[in-house]
Amino acid sequence: MLESVRNNIENSKLAERGETIVVGISGGNDSTALLHILWALNSHYQYGWKLHAVHLNHGFRGEEARRDADYAEELCRFLGVTFHLFERSIPDVMKQTGAGAQEASRAVRYELYKQIALRTGAAKVAVAHHADDQVETVLFRLLRGTRLSGLAGMPVRRWLVDGSVELIRPLLHLRRAELERYCRENGLSPREDSSNRSRKYARNLIRLDIMPLLEQVNERYSEHILSLAAAVREDEACLQKLSEDRLKAVVIKQKNGDVTIDADKFQSCDVALQRRMITLILSYLSSQIEWSSQHVEAVLRMIEGNRPSAELDLPGGITAARMYGRVRFQTDGQKRHSPIFCYQLAVPGTTVITESGAAVHTFYRDGPIDWERIPDHAAVFDADRLPGPLCVRNRKQGDRMPLWGAAGSKKLKELLIDAKVPQKWRDRLPLLTAGDEVVWVPGIRRSAIAPVSERTKRVLYVEVEFGEEWREVLM
Repeated sequence: MLESVRNNIENSKLAERGETIVVGISGGNDSTALLHILWALNSHYQYGWKLHAVHLNHGFRGEEARRDADYAEELCRFLGVTFHLFERSIPDVMKQTGAGAQEASRAVRYELYKQIALRTGAAKVAVAHHADDQVETVLFRLLRGTRLSGLAGMPVRRWLVDGSVELIRPLLHLRRAELERYCRENGLSPREDSSNRSRKYARNLIRLDIMPLLEQVNERYSEHILSLAAAVREDEACLQKLSEDRLKAVVIKQKNGDVTIDADKFQSCDVALQRRMITLILSYLSSQIEWSSQHVEAVLRMIEGNRPSAELDLPGGITAARMYGRVRFQTDGQKRHSPIFCYQLAVPGTTVITESGAAVHTFYRDGPIDWERIPDHAAVFDADRLPGPLCVRNRKQGDRMPLWGAAGSKKLKELLIDAKVPQKWRDRLPLLTAGDEVVWVPGIRRSAIAPVSERTKRVLYVEVEFGEEWREVLM
């Protein structure tokens, strides 16, 4: 057993000599075996690893959970491994986030792993997933709905903190029975979590009922699933590289919690790459969510729609919005903090205001104006009397506007309050400016600047097309 894990670690370069490694330990069979194996390898082969064990009491099982924590702490004391104990109320986390028990528990555990890794300078976080867990994961994803990438199963390594901390799975090639035998042979008495026998959790139902039935169909079914997962990982590595390369050419803007892509370039790619690019974007915005094929297909349908604009709400507070050739993905954090924007207006032409989910169309027109047919979100100006270059921006402190049909000017803030524009929308509302003057608040009020008269030689027509999200705001 030790040689098998040692060869796996060295051949895959999962851990280097002298590294600090954080080990997740529940006190159960698998994590107990993992910690003991790493400790034994470190002792026998002088790797110089500094081991830190992290245990989380989830707040579910009362005294049973406390005894699990005591066992994990006692084992670490015996092995001389630094022990970190945390207690969190996962039921409270579930209420706050709406996540299920296992999803919430996993999110909290992995956040604690990251905290300890960063605090101790650890390069690796080791978890005890094994081959049977891999089979269970592939079946779970298949039944829940997944594409080819989901059938690849869990990777032996992935970044937990980009560029600095890796999550590793040194036992992924071993079976559960092998780890149970290791614990018995080494005098270990791991704890058994009673919740692992509860069929209210889908994964438990797969492990306890479905997998034994599959074994009756073919006793080697798990080998075939593991072989499939290995082949899919090889195919996925190739397709993933192609997707990453294409995504670089498609992205217009990318920053924390905010990604904008060119819809036309995106749709020119093969649909197999499109799906992977969507998953890459969603995983960048939230790595804690396992994005399913339903999420990906919903985004694809939204992008392919024939309406000029559309918006889609996704888990984790993420939205995807399409507007005139662009698709913008945002997290809640980015939506709460409206960015400052200012675009020089294309005259004539169309200017897409990504931050507002709007597009501004302009053109020159001749002949008399049919005032009755000008829509609410359009305005006309004497092009030769505008006081400066035309831009579209969001509001600034102190903005005022001379009002059409009224004496004097009015503060923009008061104008928006009178129009009952919700506060959270005010910084996103696009304003038309000419030089330093605000000349139009679309859908609300036009200024007294550059009116069209009988002396006008060139009429500038400006119309703003708002996305669906603005319907209730500017009715």
